[in-house]
Amino acid sequence: MPIARNKIVDVYQRRTRDGRAQDAAEVVARRPGGAGAGADPVVVIDRVVIAEELRRLGEPPSTIMRLAFFEDLTHSQIAGRLDLPLGTVKSHIKRSLQRMRDRLEVTDGAS
Repeated sequence: MPIARNKIVDVYQRRTRDGRAQDAAEVVARRPGGAGAGADPVVVIDRVVIAEELRRLGEPPSTIMRLAFFEDLTHSQIAGRLDLPLGTVKSHIKRSLQRMRDRLEVTDGAS
């Protein structure tokens, strides 16, 4: 029974997250001359979803991921900037990518 309950919770959470992303994308797209003007709605939704997932990671993983993927810093540069051991930075990136992959993964049976 716990497996079925977990599947139901996963579907509910995915629908809620998708609904929030769609609402946010519509708000951004309606801004005259704003960031959403002329933007592809799918790209806007993707950005909102990724921003939400990064927020859910907490600190310091969120900051580490932003530095690695948006500022294109190397692991060594991130470690130096945040005064963290290199291994810690690598571990945070690996675990964060796995968490995001697990939460965002789409399966054929999910609706």
